[in-house]
Order: sequence, then structure tokens, then C-alpha cells
Amino acid sequence: MRNKRVTTKTMYDYESESGTYHIDIRVAKYSDLFNKWDFSPYHEKDLEPELVDYLESCFRELPARSNVVVSFHLPKTVCNPDLEKQFTRSIYYHLSYRRSRLELTRRKVLRDTMRYAGFGIAFVVFAHSLPDLLDSLILGPVISEGLYIGGWVLLWEAFSQIFFRSRNLKRERELNQRLENATYRFVYEGRGPDN
Repeated sequence: MRNKRVTTKTMYDYESESGTYHIDIRVAKYSDLFNKWDFSPYHEKDLEPELVDYLESCFRELPARSNVVVSFHLPKTVCNPDLEKQFTRSIYYHLSYRRSRLELTRRKVLRDTMRYAGFGIAFVVFAHSLPDLLDSLILGPVISEGLYIGGWVLLWEAFSQIFFRSRNLKRERELNQRLENATYRFVYEGRGPDN
């Protein structure tokens, strides 16, 4: 018997006409979608951290430019349009807050990069341009070597910030944008109270 090749199209419900992936999440009640430790009113509650982690892992597996519909399946007996709207608002509030936090982090990384690069260049230039002055001191060679080493370490840190940390932040911002662009809907299953 031949094994089927596992792809995102086989792992997730995929609608080929529209190129849309569907993520289905089944819960028993609305409160399962919110953080159990947050005792705020529903419209101010944080999302359940495990739900956020699950959604993020799903979106990381899906192709970057795909349409995604996230469906929350609940029993008909708990249908509550107000809670549905509040949860949908909570999703977009959470993602908006996360976007602003990522932007603050991006600015901090940029500031740190400039600071590290500036000090690193200054240390190397100072050590290189004043060897005679430093050599005349008793600990001059040690100071000179320390400035060279410190300068290169700071320049490496600036390089690391630009090429590693910035790239990871960019991926996180793109993931957050994809989560914001997704469609969130509620699907009610089973017998309703009127059946």
C-alpha cells in the first residue's frame, strides 16, 4: 500500500476554486475561546493563549498568500450573537495590540542597532587612530586590544540585530497581518433549542 504524500492541502480543508484553506476549531462554549484567568467583561477579555498558539502554528504551515477561513464550531444551544460579536472584536483587538507591540520592538531593534554600530565604529577608530598615545601608557596595549575587541563585538551585535532579529520580527509582523486578514466565522451544529 502506498503512503499518500502529506501536504497542507491534505492536512487542511482546501477549497480549490477560491484557493481558500479552512481551519476548523470545535469548542463547547464561548468561554473556551477566552483566557480563563482574565476576569474582565467579555468585551475586554484576552484570548485563550493556547488558541492563539494553535492559530499561529496553523498559519505558519499554510502558504503565505493563501486565503484562510477560521470556523469556530459550537453547539446550537449556546448560540449568542452578542458573544459572537464580542469574540470577533477581541480577535481583532488582540491582533491590533500585537501589531503595535511588534512595531515598538522593531523601533527598539533599530535604535539598538544604531547604538551598537556607532559605539563599535568609534571604539575601532579610536583604537586604530591613537596607537602611539595608547602605547605610551603602561596598560596602553591592553586598552588598545580591549577597544578593538569591544568594537568588533559591538559591530557583530549590530550585524546580528539587522540580519537575524529584524528578519524574525518581519516574519512575526507578516504572520500577524495574515491573522488580521483571515475571515473568522461561527458555525452552529446540532439541535437548536427550537427543534
